[in-house]
Amino acid sequence: MSDVMYVSHLANRGVMNDSGEVLGKIKAIGVNIDSGQVAYAVLATGAFPKRTKLLAVPWELLRFSSHDKRFILNVPRKTVKTAAGYGALDELATAPNFYWLGDVYEYYSDKPDWEHKRQEQMQRDIAAAQARRQEILKPQE
Repeated sequence: MSDVMYVSHLANRGVMNDSGEVLGKIKAIGVNIDSGQVAYAVLATGAFPKRTKLLAVPWELLRFSSHDKRFILNVPRKTVKTAAGYGALDELATAPNFYWLGDVYEYYSDKPDWEHKRQEQMQRDIAAAQARRQEILKPQE
């Protein structure tokens, strides 16, 4: 199987966890238009159309099983059942911002790429500030 798949082929794929529990299906994939990167997948859970809950799931947490032709999301079914969700795709599409998406990643115990980069930059800034402080405090010769 190729490493590239069309987004339309990924929609409606089943999602299960490593224990084999069915978690739902991928309803849609959210793409950040500015960066062109996949921001999250929309997981549809529930058995009936009126009782379906839509969840934003961090893309990085999903693995595709070419054997099963499904996605693997290694979280317990209870995590998915208790997650905050939406009733319609339009609601979910208008809700996201970076703070909201950060909360989603935190819920699933993963940090998005931009959070790792932000933390690395903060560490570099702290180190630079400490070096400047040492230079200022160094006795004048």
